[in-house]
Amino acid sequence: MANSTSQQEHERNRRRRVRQALGLVLCLLILIGVINVVAACVHGVAALFDDTDKKLAYEQKLQALVMMDPLPFADLSQADPTQLKEYAIWTVVFNAQRTPGGLDTYERDPDTGSAILPAVEVDAALTALLGPDYNSLLDPTGKDESRRITHGSFEAEMNFFYDEEKQGYLVPVTGQMGQYTPQVAKLQKKDGKLRVTVGYIPTPALTGDYSMSSSTTPTKYMDYVFEKVGKEWYLRALEASEMKADTSAAVSQPEYDLDYDYTDPASIIAGNAGGNSDTQPDSAEEPQDDGNSGEGGSSAPEGGSAPQE
Repeated sequence: MANSTSQQEHERNRRRRVRQALGLVLCLLILIGVINVVAACVHGVAALFDDTDKKLAYEQKLQALVMMDPLPFADLSQADPTQLKEYAIWTVVFNAQRTPGGLDTYERDPDTGSAILPAVEVDAALTALLGPDYNSLLDPTGKDESRRITHGSFEAEMNFFYDEEKQGYLVPVTGQMGQYTPQVAKLQKKDGKLRVTVGYIPTPALTGDYSMSSSTTPTKYMDYVFEKVGKEWYLRALEASEMKADTSAAVSQPEYDLDYDYTDPASIIAGNAGGNSDTQPDSAEEPQDDGNSGEGGSSAPEGGSAPQE
């Protein structure tokens, strides 16, 4: 009898230990679940306020425009069409440089070695920034053809030659350097508009400071004002920002030397048309120094950003 009671007590103790173990495991699982839920909530709340990715996207979108430092405009009818056209070309270049293969994936002009950027990609860059109806906004009266963006050769900080046969722009495959690089400081939505405050950081190559400690502090700020059309935001104005640069970080406007060692594609093509028909230019040879090597065409900017805007 005593032996039977002892066995029953032992069995009860064993079941109790099993229940305790299961209870402990259950508590641990509940605790882990609670921690995961709290962490997910914290991450979700943080994501709502973290606009780092959006800022980076706008820095990339506005890079070619900031580097040219355009003048403010209240609406697109006051913007510079030539500058916007140049913006689109360099945006295509920058987008290509962010992809595998870069500009090597583009067809080259046999005479100059320049990359041929398809006009459709230039159109796409303009549409992404300004919307599909940009020409009607640039020329609201519909009477000023000079304010409309059409394809063709034009002059800006350099000469851009348009190849009618290839339907593309010839762009040198050298480095491009702009006056500034963008740093988006904040994004603010108000009254149906998105105000993108952009800090302008001087390009080290133009300030002459190549050191690792060169300043990355903006010397001025501008507000790029976007309006929503459908599901997309499009640029509509450029204004001076209320955000001001630290005066101790501001630097004097540098002198710009745009006398680059670059042969304009238009001058080469013109030379081919008027030169000896038995003589063909060799794009692989260096031009001979006849004392006038600095003359003849506009220059493509050098460096790591892009030409002045």
